[in-house]
Amino acid sequence: IKPPSRGTVRNILKEHKLDPGPDRGPDSWSEFLKRHAETLWQCDFLSKRIWTKYGPRQYFALVFIHVASRRVFVTESCPKPDAAWVQQQAEVFVKHAEEVNLPVGQVLRDRDSKFSKSFDGVFKARQITVKRIAFRAPNMQAYVERWVQSLQQECLDWFIVFGKRHFDHLIDEYVK
Repeated sequence: IKPPSRGTVRNILKEHKLDPGPDRGPDSWSEFLKRHAETLWQCDFLSKRIWTKYGPRQYFALVFIHVASRRVFVTESCPKPDAAWVQQQAEVFVKHAEEVNLPVGQVLRDRDSKFSKSFDGVFKARQITVKRIAFRAPNMQAYVERWVQSLQQECLDWFIVFGKRHFDHLIDEYVK
């Protein structure tokens, strides 16, 4: 049996004088981004299959983008990002943001299982808010998603990557 469409549910609620939608707050997503852009960062993983001496392996890196300035920080890559690695990358990112004098007030991240409690803890210990975006809502992370897509299409898709050092070098050159 197919469930009713969203429009049908909305119409039924309106017929019974019930509010069809949640209270969405004082402003739109666009206004939220504008209000917090100076201290807002988005982060996401990028991955690529690279050739190693053991054959092709998937490698991961963590990308952070400052919404106001569009400055990007990409961590070193790793083949198996576990909780300890992700936590370490969060600490490296916070240190980098301090060095380049870009404030970190909020970090937006998706609900990827690779993000651990210790990752969030690094930010919470510094009074930085971590916000998880809604399920299946990549537009809430549009800046970092688009940057990762650009990196893939404009750089990584043109190379056969041989090893971690080569992968990290290509990313560093693209960021510069």
